Amino acid sequence: MFRLKQLGKDTLIYGIGGILAKSVSFFLLPIYTRIFTPADYGTIEMLTVISSFLSAIMVMGMDSAQSMYFFKFKKNGKIAQAKIVSAILQWRLLWGVCIVLLATLIAPILNAWFFLGKLSLEYFAIAFVGALLIQIMNQSAEVMRLLYRPWGFIGITLSQSVLSAILILSFVILLDQGILGFFLGTGIASVAMAIIGWLRIRDYWQFKEIHFNLWSQLIRFGAPLMPAGMAIYFISTADRWFIQYYHGPESLGVYAIGAKFVILLTLVVETFRKAWWPIAMDSMHSKDGPETFRTIARLYMGLATSGIVLLTAFSPFLVRWLTAPAFHDAWPIVGVLAWQAVFYGFFLIATAGIWKTEKMYLNLYLMGGAVIISLFLNWVLVPVYGSMGAAISTSLTYFLLLVVSMILSEKLWKINISIIILGFQILLGSIFVAWFVYGDNASNPSLVIWIAFLVASILLMSSIQFSKIKSLIIFLKAKK
Repeated sequence: MFRLKQLGKDTLIYGIGGILAKSVSFFLLPIYTRIFTPADYGTIEMLTVISSFLSAIMVMGMDSAQSMYFFKFKKNGKIAQAKIVSAILQWRLLWGVCIVLLATLIAPILNAWFFLGKLSLEYFAIAFVGALLIQIMNQSAEVMRLLYRPWGFIGITLSQSVLSAILILSFVILLDQGILGFFLGTGIASVAMAIIGWLRIRDYWQFKEIHFNLWSQLIRFGAPLMPAGMAIYFISTADRWFIQYYHGPESLGVYAIGAKFVILLTLVVETFRKAWWPIAMDSMHSKDGPETFRTIARLYMGLATSGIVLLTAFSPFLVRWLTAPAFHDAWPIVGVLAWQAVFYGFFLIATAGIWKTEKMYLNLYLMGGAVIISLFLNWVLVPVYGSMGAAISTSLTYFLLLVVSMILSEKLWKINISIIILGFQILLGSIFVAWFVYGDNASNPSLVIWIAFLVASILLMSSIQFSKIKSLIIFLKAKK
């Protein structure tokens, strides 16, 4: 009972804190889109994407290794846990510095390929160092989460977002540092919060010795997790690479702004994932597990697709209200790219059979196949259709990943999710998005909004399985 109450309380805190941290940059869009041109924003996005690639290499599964061994060594006392945390920190510093130096050395090649040689070496160096500093800060925050200190975790991550925003605006507006100021602000904020974070957990690190003896154990655990992490990275960022290469930073800047508005739906999806995960694990080992999964699948997709319809309908207004005129063409991206967030959230339901039978190695094959599909679709669509082609490629990749995952999962564990209902929900939502994006709806916006609410209402009704509501409520109450 205690753990369930702890889970509920922490999930609420993490949910609210995560929303606040991620919404800082979103609500600064009216300022960012006025101090940066689309080309500037595209350059920032591409440098961020490259830095994220380095981050995926630097992590090397050490976040999972820390979670695993922190609790495994709990019975041995705080000193044993401190050695694990310290060993990971030491490895991250050594490995991270090597990665940053190597990446900076090949920066001229990246500069020629993606930025037409317009950036100096300091842009890459500062961005790459910033990626390492964020990793160091994140480790201290993760230790707080392992210690069941959600407020400490949120305090570090939220403060970093706020301080980054303040410093970025100071560097760009007051000191006229432009794009460089964006990465300087982020890097300095990460340093400051990393210092505070590690001071808050000073009992869990010790540098009296270098813990070489633990590195091999940690690497053996973490390294095999890298391929899956890299696969997720490529699926999520392939669209940016192709837009930058074929259409330049200006198109990427507009696309990146459109993607920012999808965060409104992503935050809801992330909250669902956190709340659903413990219930899903419990349901897998219950007699009424398949029924619960069927009900949640139908409910989730109906709610999510209605959310896409409404977000799409209001996207022109939101984009024009919160961004500068140079970015107003980003609104068609919002509704198409929103499907990525919805399909990503459904993945926890679609892979139930894989989790239940503990055949996690299948995820690697699924992700590997999705990377190939993503690269192929972007290669075909982005050169011709630009940003819209990239949005379609990304969402279609996640959809195909979902379909294959459901087929495979169903063979491992029969759930019998209603394909007809799910297909109807996705098809109706897709038809509305396509009609809204490509149709001429400017002449009668009121009618369009009414149609959007009608379609959303139909989707909401399709999500409700009235005969199962009572049994679902009884099941959820039993888990409290």
